[in-house]
Amino acid sequence: MSLKANAQKASTAKGLKHWHKELLKVSLPALANTGQQLKKQLQNPDCSLRDIEVIVAEDPVLSFQLLTQANLIRTTPENDVLSLPHALSLLGMDKLQPLLKNIKYIQFDPKKVTHNAFLQALNISLHAATQAFYIAEKKNSGSGEGHYWISLRLSSVFWLLSLASPKTYHGIEQRVLTGESRHIVEKEILGCTTQELTRSMLKDWQLSKFTQEHLNKLLNPSPKMLATLAASAWQDGFAPEIKRAQHIFLQTPWVAAVFAHWLALNTAVNWQTPKTDRIERMISVYLNSPLNDVITFLHRNAVHCSKAHVLEGVWSPAIKLLHPALERRSIQAPTVLAKPEIPSAETIAKAKRYKDLSSDTRKRAELSSAKHPAALEKIALEKPVQRKVVQETVVQEKVVQEKEKAAEPIKQAAVSTTLFKLFYLQTVKQQQVFSIHQIMDGASQVLNFDLGLTRCILFMKSKKEGAVKGVYAKGFTDNTPFGEMALSADNQHLFGKLLSKQAALWVTKETQARFVPQLPKGLWSALEQPDEFVLSSILLRGDVSGILYADNTGSNKKLDASSYATFRGIAQAISHGMGTLADLKQKEKKEKKEKGRKSPPMV
Repeated sequence: MSLKANAQKASTAKGLKHWHKELLKVSLPALANTGQQLKKQLQNPDCSLRDIEVIVAEDPVLSFQLLTQANLIRTTPENDVLSLPHALSLLGMDKLQPLLKNIKYIQFDPKKVTHNAFLQALNISLHAATQAFYIAEKKNSGSGEGHYWISLRLSSVFWLLSLASPKTYHGIEQRVLTGESRHIVEKEILGCTTQELTRSMLKDWQLSKFTQEHLNKLLNPSPKMLATLAASAWQDGFAPEIKRAQHIFLQTPWVAAVFAHWLALNTAVNWQTPKTDRIERMISVYLNSPLNDVITFLHRNAVHCSKAHVLEGVWSPAIKLLHPALERRSIQAPTVLAKPEIPSAETIAKAKRYKDLSSDTRKRAELSSAKHPAALEKIALEKPVQRKVVQETVVQEKVVQEKEKAAEPIKQAAVSTTLFKLFYLQTVKQQQVFSIHQIMDGASQVLNFDLGLTRCILFMKSKKEGAVKGVYAKGFTDNTPFGEMALSADNQHLFGKLLSKQAALWVTKETQARFVPQLPKGLWSALEQPDEFVLSSILLRGDVSGILYADNTGSNKKLDASSYATFRGIAQAISHGMGTLADLKQKEKKEKKEKGRKSPPMV
């Protein structure tokens, strides 16, 4: 048995008490950049608490430590310190300066296992805190900040675990990423769950008894009650009655922080798992809003988090939105056998591979849209190599050859999505948007060079009701006709269907007979009858307002499921860019109005 396998086996017997003690030994480090800024600021004789607050607020770990210290010295044990300004005012400059000097400040390197584990845990926590803030604010304005810090506390167990035992943390996350249940994996590796660890540490965070009791209740819910709650989500505009037990659970203080914590843990794996769907449904009931609106709201929050918190070496929640769904695992129905079936060598090898934390059972996924997972290729785990009883040198040659073959498609996939990653980063994460033409120039480059889609058109709703007009075209011998067309977009036509709800379509030679007659009159001849083409709805602030068209006329590349998924991702990025552009224009109008009001009257 390997050393890592032995380490895993030993860790399963340790249990809750052991890990509680181990986590309490860990001293949390702050970011090196924070330490440098604080050192410079504290040298200033005019330094105020407000100046320190601005710097500390950017470091969640340091903020968490100061809140804990403030709760320790508060004069009223019944009330919690739930905001950074309150914590700093309680500590005062005299107690604050020595605290800030004694804290460790580290420059994190994502290439190191320990540092990478900590950054991954911190990324999940920041997403949870951001979601908690927006969910609480939507439910009850002014309650967001308290939920933000409570959510960070719930996630701090993962920071401590990643530093106390980075291999254990990586072992858990690695198996969860392949689709295994977090609850089962944590029980097997730790001997307890992280949720049980969080409940055991509530007292150590110096929280009031009121907060401890309610968090303990929320972190130990009945699975049956949660399932009933998720089933009460709004469907087709109708909100069903909520039972008494579920209603009481939703009225418990800090429920938004717990929901956000669960959501962040599951979306760190994938946004399309059944568990993520269940949590989104519970949030829908909590906010008393239609499920589709809540999902859009949560996706926007993920983009806000990705923009506000950039951690090196970690994929942001917005990029995670593009991951394909995990393959569902199911148990085959039992069959009656005359004799007990002996497991094959392949089954035994696969089981050992799951047990060994050192093996990476994941398959690299390409970036893809979150809206249409049905068209994606299924993600299958790589099968272990079947080794026959032959000479050792022959076996090694076969293994090397298979590894080289497996590496080829991964390299090709990485190259084919490079431009798309940059385009998505600029339009969604960094919001570097100046005009529709700038957005579409970037999109057309990705379509052409990454996917081989040589021609593209962006149609937007016209002032005339039930019509669309081309606002951008590229790759055609003459682009002007599309700007002059006023194409019908009623419900009988394909464009009308794409404008009625968000959707995408891939038309091949085999399906042309079905879809081409549904195109607006005159468009098919103007397009010069391409062999295949793709279409996708474009949204503006959540409403479908346009259609993106592209085809591969004159290209050597053929469309496949992967490139179709990337095309939908480009459409999604364009939608985000259009929304940003609309917000910027609205902001400019407000600024002009304010300037007009402030300017003195003409004499």
